Amino acid sequence: MSRSKSRAPADISSILSGVLRKVQKGGKLSLEEMAEVWRRVAGAEAAGHSWPRRMAGGRLVVEVVNSGWMYALGLKRAQLVEGLMELLGAGRVKTLALRIGERKDA
Repeated sequence: MSRSKSRAPADISSILSGVLRKVQKGGKLSLEEMAEVWRRVAGAEAAGHSWPRRMAGGRLVVEVVNSGWMYALGLKRAQLVEGLMELLGAGRVKTLALRIGERKDA
């Protein structure tokens, strides 16, 4: 079994800059890129308990660990959509759907 060389973690601002350049060119974001945008908009604590699952037709589906986080994020839904629109452009995200789920990459 071979070990890959470990790399230093990338600076969040450089990652986000790359994501925003991609968005401005109309490119599709990967879930990892969307997770960085979500972390910026929702905050680190909320992003630790929620994650983007998919985005289609202006609808971002975010899964949460439990009903408490679904309720808390639901209260901030308009603010979250506004933040997503600000970062990604008004036409990218129009609605936010929250559902309880399990993180598949954990």
